[in-house]
Amino acid sequence: MNLGPIELFLFDIEGTTTPIEFVHKVLFPYSVQKMDSFFQTSVLEEGWKEKLLEEAENDSTYNKKVGDSPEDLSAYCKHLVSVDRKSGPLKEIQGRIWKIGYECGELKSLMFSDVPEFLKRIQSAKKNAAVYSSGSVQAQKLIFEYSESGNLTNYFSGYFDTAVGGKRESSSYSKIAKELGVEPRRILFFTDIKEEADAAIGADLRAAILERPGNSKQPEHPYLRLSSFETLNPSRS
Repeated sequence: MNLGPIELFLFDIEGTTTPIEFVHKVLFPYSVQKMDSFFQTSVLEEGWKEKLLEEAENDSTYNKKVGDSPEDLSAYCKHLVSVDRKSGPLKEIQGRIWKIGYECGELKSLMFSDVPEFLKRIQSAKKNAAVYSSGSVQAQKLIFEYSESGNLTNYFSGYFDTAVGGKRESSSYSKIAKELGVEPRRILFFTDIKEEADAAIGADLRAAILERPGNSKQPEHPYLRLSSFETLNPSRS
């Protein structure tokens, strides 16, 4: 498949490079399981603790007062996981928990089988790849470093999380293009969510939607539909 003039391939993770089931049935439960011990034994920097407490104070979905005790902080983070909140402080905490799990061998990430080969083809074509996910940059690097396919981090030239903005906001994609120094129209964003593709298109990027096993069915859209990366040839873009 001829993609046209693409210089950089921007990847979402969940439902795109990695099965949703791994994220929701392995990573999230692991973080919940380790939450109590994390807050008992780790020091959460004041900046992140303040952000977490501020979020709790303004959270209408949580009806308990959250103090700065390990028990309160752990209980609130477990709540955030249960409602699948894209919380910056939570993602930072989860990333630190997963780091411990990966490094001690309790965690090993999964990739769809076509992903490593596609990354190799991108590199061979002298094109670039980057990641934009709601998980923290640290969590992104870990999932590619400790994969069952080996360490894939060398294939990526940049990692971005919601510090640049929400994934359904066009301004986030404009910031990423500017930081990478790539013309937006020469970036192809892979996602499994139509609204994220809409936001990328709004910033003049191009977008493709992955229809992987376990992904939610998306509303009708005009974007390239992919069940895998096998049909894509980066060298022709």
